[in-house]
Amino acid sequence: MSIRSSMLRPASSLTRTNLAIRGISTSSPKRASHDDSHHGHGEGAEDAYTTESFFNPFWRNTLILTTISVLVYPYLPSTSTNTTSPSLDPETFSKSTKDSSLPAVTRLLASITPKAEVWTQRNDKHLELSKEAAETKLLFQEAERPKVLRMRYPSAFEQASPHNIAVGSQTDLSDLKVQL
Repeated sequence: MSIRSSMLRPASSLTRTNLAIRGISTSSPKRASHDDSHHGHGEGAEDAYTTESFFNPFWRNTLILTTISVLVYPYLPSTSTNTTSPSLDPETFSKSTKDSSLPAVTRLLASITPKAEVWTQRNDKHLELSKEAAETKLLFQEAERPKVLRMRYPSAFEQASPHNIAVGSQTDLSDLKVQL
C-alpha cells in the first residue's frame, strides 16, 4: 500500500461517518401538506420558456453562407478544360492517356477503362440475357400442374371376384397402389 492511500483512508472513513450522522439527525419529517413546490406558480414562468425562431445567428449565418456558395461556385476556376468522359467524347478520352497536363490518376483510369464499343457489346449482351431470364420466369409463372382425376370410389378395383374370370379379359392390377 502506498503512503498516500493510507493517509486518505482515515479521512474518508471519518467523512462517511459524519455524513451518515448528519443525514440522520438533520432530516426532518416530510409531510404532504407542507412542501414548497406549490408556491409561486406565476413567478418566473416567463423565464422558463424561450422563444425559438429561425432568426437566431446560426440560421442567419447558414443562409448567408449557402447563398454565397451558390452564387460564387460557377465563377470558381476549374481544374481542367479537357473533359475526359468516355460518354461525351470517346476519341478525346482515348487521347487523354498521353496528355501530361491531366493528373496521373485520370490518365491511369483512362488507360484502364475499356472503349465505348466494349461497353455497348456488354450492354447488348446483358439486355439479351435479361430478356431470356424474363421469358423463363414467365414460363414458370404461367405453368400449371396437370389435372389429376380422382376416382370417387378407389376401392372399385378390389370389389370384383377373382374367380370365374375369362383369360385375357382383364388387365393385371396386382402392382396397383391406390392413393387416397
